[in-house]
Amino acid sequence: MTVTLKHCGDVTEHALSLAGWQQEFDQVQEGRFSGDIVDIAGEQIRLVRESANLAISQSMQFPPHQWHLVIPIHWPNNSIYRSDTVTVLPRCEQFWSVASAHYDLMVVSVDRSRYGWLERDDQRLRTLEVPAQCLVAVRQQWQAMTNYLRMEQANVEPTPALQRVLLQQVEEGIDLLLNNDIRSLKHDEECYRTRRYIVDRCHTLTKAQAEDPPSIMTLCNQLNISRRTLQYSFQAETGQSPVHYLRALRLNAVRRSLLQEPWLGVADAAALQGFFHHSYFSREYCRLFKELPSDTRKRAHSP
Repeated sequence: MTVTLKHCGDVTEHALSLAGWQQEFDQVQEGRFSGDIVDIAGEQIRLVRESANLAISQSMQFPPHQWHLVIPIHWPNNSIYRSDTVTVLPRCEQFWSVASAHYDLMVVSVDRSRYGWLERDDQRLRTLEVPAQCLVAVRQQWQAMTNYLRMEQANVEPTPALQRVLLQQVEEGIDLLLNNDIRSLKHDEECYRTRRYIVDRCHTLTKAQAEDPPSIMTLCNQLNISRRTLQYSFQAETGQSPVHYLRALRLNAVRRSLLQEPWLGVADAAALQGFFHHSYFSREYCRLFKELPSDTRKRAHSP
């Protein structure tokens, strides 16, 4: 068993903090990022609590040998995860979502050899009907447990006795939520509506054409939709305009290059994402991340 606590001041580092998950996060809200993870992992079960102060776009690939269930503590816009139910993540190559600012949620993972009834329609996002009293009790217990770890164990390795207690508490909570074959699984149709598809396609097309990103009108033409429909879809799904959101994706790609490719200069990294006007790029980069691109590069390469 392992217990890991991480605090990250960079969204890229935050995405890489969860061992076994392949994730790429993009900061889509202005400000200095701050994120926290508490990770309690046993052989067949795992509880992760993740929170951050800014809105981020998340692309994720889950470990395929486990079921993954989401229980929000605070999910501001209720767009994907509802506070009154448990959401079962789908079996898929990649899952995309936008997390609003100040989100705080828990993900519990269970080996797929258990609770075989969760296989029903497992390639779709589903909700699990759990009695309200049961859900509240489990959420409060796990929240209190992870709060304790954050406050009391931040700089101390949990003792073997404490680790056993933690794992027991996770196991008991899972049994309360899942140990009933008559639990009802429902498709979450809201997450597959047209506006989510529109944002997802625009997201993919923008990343695929980094050096020559498509204009808003090009995206509308490719998807055969009006500009008003595009605007509404982005506002509903991300809380932002398409221009703001798609530009943020490209700025995040520049930031990752500056952090991970030391041989690349700022101008070259910016050009690879279609930013050729240096003053405009620097202004927008600083507005989003609250630091100059040159400072990001210096910080990444400092000993």
